Amino acid sequence: MDYKSKYDIFICGGTQHFAMLQALLPLLHPFGTIHLGSIVLTAKELKELRPYYDVLHQPRYHEQGYRNFELFCIRDINRLASAPHFIKLDADIYLRSDWVNYVDRNLSRHNEAVLFGPDEGFTNITMELSGRLVEQKLGRTLSVSNGRKVTGGFYVGQTAFFKRHDQFMQAVHELLYCFRDGQRIFPSPQPEDWPDVDEQSNNQVSLRVTPDSLWGTSCEDVLRSLVVHAQGAGDRLFVFDDEEKIRVTFPSLGLGKSHARLHSSLPAMEA
Repeated sequence: MDYKSKYDIFICGGTQHFAMLQALLPLLHPFGTIHLGSIVLTAKELKELRPYYDVLHQPRYHEQGYRNFELFCIRDINRLASAPHFIKLDADIYLRSDWVNYVDRNLSRHNEAVLFGPDEGFTNITMELSGRLVEQKLGRTLSVSNGRKVTGGFYVGQTAFFKRHDQFMQAVHELLYCFRDGQRIFPSPQPEDWPDVDEQSNNQVSLRVTPDSLWGTSCEDVLRSLVVHAQGAGDRLFVFDDEEKIRVTFPSLGLGKSHARLHSSLPAMEA
C-alpha cells in the first residue's frame, strides 16, 4: 500500500518534545507524508529528525508555542493536506507499532466518516453565533446543539470534506478569535476575505455558548467538530475504540484524556 499518498500526518513540537519526536516519527514515517511543524527545534535536532519527516513547516502566528500550534492546525491543515485523509496528533502521544491498523480498519468499515478519533470531549458543543456580520459571512446564524466532539490529541479527517468547508471554518474561527462582545479586537489574518463594513458597530457578532465561552479560545478540536455539525454531517463524526493502539496522555499527570487511566498502568507501547 502506498501510504505516502494515502495519509498526510501532522505533528508539531519543540525542543521540549525532542525525545518524544525521536520515538514517534520513526513509527509514523512509513505510513504517510509527515508534516512537522516547529519554529524552536534546533538545527541539530532537525538534522537528527530529518530521516523521519517529509515537510517542515515553520508557522509564526503567535509568540506562544501552544497557541502557534493551534493556529497552524486551524489555518493550515486543510490547505496543506492533499492525501485523501489527514491525521493530526500531539507529540505527547503513545503509539503501538501497529497503530495504523486502527486507522485502516475504521476507514474500511466507515468510508463515510469525515472525522474520527479514539477520544471524545468531556462536554458536547452547544452554541449559537449570530449577528449581521455572521449572516453576511456565513449566510445564516450558526446554531449547534449538543454536538459530539472528537478531541485533538489524535484524529483523522476526510481531506475533501474539510477542503470544501475551509472557507467556512476560517470565517467561524475569525468570528470567535478576533471578536469580543460584538466588536473586533484583533485584525483579520485574511483581510482580503472580509467585507468593507463598519465592524465596530454594535450587534455585528453575538455568541451564546454552553458550557464555556469560546471567545478567544476556539481550539482546534472544538472548531473542527463544530464545522462537521454545522454542515449537517454530525452522523459522520465518530469515536472508535483504539484497542490500546493509541494512548493520549496528560504528561504531568499521566492521565488519559478520556479514559483517565494512570500512565503507570498502561500496557507497554512498542517503540
